[in-house]
Amino acid sequence: MPFRIRQIGKFILVGSFVIIIAGCSPLIKKSNTAQKTTNIILDEKPEILDLSATVIWDGEQTLGGNWISYPDVDNPERVLIKNISNGKSIVGAIFKQTKKSKTGSVLISSDAARALEIAQNEQTKVQIVAVRVPESTAPTNIIAENNTAKNADIEKNLSLPYIQVGIFGVQKNANKTKDRMLQLNVPVNIFDFQIKGKPYWRVVAGPANTPENRTNMLNEIKSAGFTDAYLVGK
Repeated sequence: MPFRIRQIGKFILVGSFVIIIAGCSPLIKKSNTAQKTTNIILDEKPEILDLSATVIWDGEQTLGGNWISYPDVDNPERVLIKNISNGKSIVGAIFKQTKKSKTGSVLISSDAARALEIAQNEQTKVQIVAVRVPESTAPTNIIAENNTAKNADIEKNLSLPYIQVGIFGVQKNANKTKDRMLQLNVPVNIFDFQIKGKPYWRVVAGPANTPENRTNMLNEIKSAGFTDAYLVGK
């Protein structure tokens, strides 16, 4: 019995040593990406868009973060979506609805439904108001390596050289989306910001350098499952 105890003691000691070495080993890759959020309060712009709607989530998992589709919207907008029944709100995107709902309700993404605590197949009234970042406090933290001068030249040639892939309330989901874009060889940025103390991450692909490149990039992103992606200025 003493022999077995000594053996176990040696095993624990060696195991602990291995763990310590592994923790200090330079071969273990650690992420040194620092994500700092800019404390920004978005301005509500009801003069641009202010509407109420009944939404429904069919229970299916969707890509693209927080979004809502509406039949009478011509241009995509960044919006504040509020669940009237419980007061919960999130920032997301609204775009023209192309898929018809069997109930006639407006469609909402799975991420947005969960964040607003909307149950599956439950019709819920929401208020949708356009929001804008004040020009003096626009977010500057971009998680990606960009050639600023080159991007400025590109933006002069194309009014909408970027593609918004999604807005996320969970950082992990935004990072997964960024990784998927990199797998597609698509340049991608993550803009992070806060609204009333709550963080959000906005994944933006681009910039495209020609209209043809932009079309191909958008088609590739949508083919990867991000069918709600749309063109933006930045």
